[in-house]
Amino acid sequence: ENGSPVKQYKLVIENGSSSQVCSVNVKLNAALKDKWNLDELSSDLYRTPSWMTIPPGGTADQAGYVAYGDSVPTVAAVQNC
Repeated sequence: ENGSPVKQYKLVIENGSSSQVCSVNVKLNAALKDKWNLDELSSDLYRTPSWMTIPPGGTADQAGYVAYGDSVPTVAAVQNC
């Protein structure tokens, strides 16, 4: 955090399955300054909000965050509807 550049990220989540996705849990792997459309579950684990469903073949890009330094998010879990 101290002296690290602040960077803004937009999460783009694609649903390549044949089922509708109701939520996605992601690890952002970064210290956050701010976030939007993400619910914090625990330290560095966040979930997309319930209204952000992703249809089969669809994409969601309404969530994002501001991190100190670099961030490479990883999907921890996917919940189908």
